[in-house]
Amino acid sequence: MKRWEAIRLSLLQDMRGGAFCPGDKLPADSELAARFGVNRHTVRQAIRTLETEGTVRVQHGVGTFVADDFISHELTRDPRLTDSPAFRSRLIKREILSISVTAASEEIAEPLAIRPLDLVTRVVTLSVVDGKPLSISVASYPLERVSGLAEAFEGLNSPTAALRKCGIDAYQRSWTRIGARRADREESEQLQISVGSPVLTDTNLDTSDGMAIKFASNVIRSDRFEFMIRDVPQR
Repeated sequence: MKRWEAIRLSLLQDMRGGAFCPGDKLPADSELAARFGVNRHTVRQAIRTLETEGTVRVQHGVGTFVADDFISHELTRDPRLTDSPAFRSRLIKREILSISVTAASEEIAEPLAIRPLDLVTRVVTLSVVDGKPLSISVASYPLERVSGLAEAFEGLNSPTAALRKCGIDAYQRSWTRIGARRADREESEQLQISVGSPVLTDTNLDTSDGMAIKFASNVIRSDRFEFMIRDVPQR
């Protein structure tokens, strides 16, 4: 066994034994090098492997952390996370990063069934679960169909509550598209992950009474979250 592999195994045993819990910061590379009697390059090779495996996350300039608690979310037609069993026992907080009225691009206009350059209310939020960032959402609402949304968000951080103030009491998920890519620098800072870390992407459309009211794109930490799909119809 190579020395970096032995270090990786030892650190895994530390985590499984409770010496390091999810979210804990690992000792600095220099401390680990001294502990194992190796140079820092060998330690970094072990850390890189653990990061690739999703066991740790490296935040450059800050340190290396044990990957946080994992969430398995079942996809349904109900878009509200608070109604998902995966979130019922967790503390969910949404931070409104920005709200603006802007012209819709073709990419946004098509699923919303509006014309390009029609106005939409753009709401950017950061979802924090159990005190740790989980996802970034960029949602677009047609201004004509959901008027007064920017004002409705005043004092609120819940899209459902804001929509209710605009007269939309019920809505459902029409479709969801799931993908994956690497996080850019801004996303990594907001989600507190390493630049280039794998993230899940979730693009979706919500409707009310058969009319599209929200098109959203989400970036989600893949080290904390997965989608679960049940009862897929057989063709």
